Parts: sequence; C-alpha cells; structure tokens
Amino acid sequence: MKTAAAGHQWERLPNGYDVELRHAIPVRISDNGHGLTVPAGVLQEEITALSQLRVALGDWVPGELPGEHEARVVVSRDDFAEVLRRLAVASATLFVERYHRAVDDEDVDWDLLEYRSDFGKALEHCGTARGAVNMDDLFAGYTRVLHQETQRLVQSGTSPPVVPE
Repeated sequence: MKTAAAGHQWERLPNGYDVELRHAIPVRISDNGHGLTVPAGVLQEEITALSQLRVALGDWVPGELPGEHEARVVVSRDDFAEVLRRLAVASATLFVERYHRAVDDEDVDWDLLEYRSDFGKALEHCGTARGAVNMDDLFAGYTRVLHQETQRLVQSGTSPPVVPE
C-alpha cells in the first residue's frame, strides 16, 4: 500500500482488476477490457484489503478502452473521518511542496480553505450528501493532522530545498 499522499495510481488486484487510488482512497475499478467476471462482494473485499477502507461499487459502465468496463468505488460513510484524514495528509504535502515550511497558526486561511475543499472531496468519495456530516465536528482533527504532517515533512527533510532568489 502506498502512502496517503502518494497521489494518483492504479493498483492491480489479485483477480486481474485494477483499482484507481487517489491519495490512498479508491475511486474506481476497471476490468481492463478483459471481460473478467468476479462477484462484486469479492471485489469489495479485495479493495477493502488494499485500502483499509470499506467500499461499495457503483454501476458498471463502458471505460476508456475498447471493451473495458469500470465502476465507481464509493467508500463507506463510516470511514468518512479516515478519508478526510488522508486528504489532510495530501494537503500537507502540497503545502510543504509549495511553501517549503510547516503550516503555522498564522495560516488560518490555508486551514479553512483546504478543509472546505477536502471536506467536499470526502463527501464525494463517500457518496454522502452535504449536511449529512457536521462540518464543524471534524475541523479540529483535520487541522491537527494537517499541521503535524507538515511539521513531520519539514523535519524529515522531505520538503524540497528553498532556492534563494
């Protein structure tokens, strides 16, 4: 399993299907045009084992390649907080790559703007309607993860060096 900030990648399941992950969150599955037939329950179990998130599959639709079929992967609402945590880690990486430092208490605009954006993404990943999850309840946890991860990245030297002008 790749890190939560790994970005976008496809992972092959043992049964030959591929799962697209965005920041370690499964978003869609493809049969690669091979006409594979595996029960949805088995696919869901394999995606859950890969991502550590409980999922359901949407309807199968034609994919990008000839003969390919793909389906949306929807994460369980019970895993909403974990999806939001993974998005916070990804946003922390973006902040460090952009500003070459950790988020601090002066960056209140970043905290709020990223939270609103990532909260919306989490709603989409979980197929949850706006208002079904109280936005205020998760803000403190999100910003704690965001700040801790930026500090970890800077301390570990993961951030790119600052180039003097």
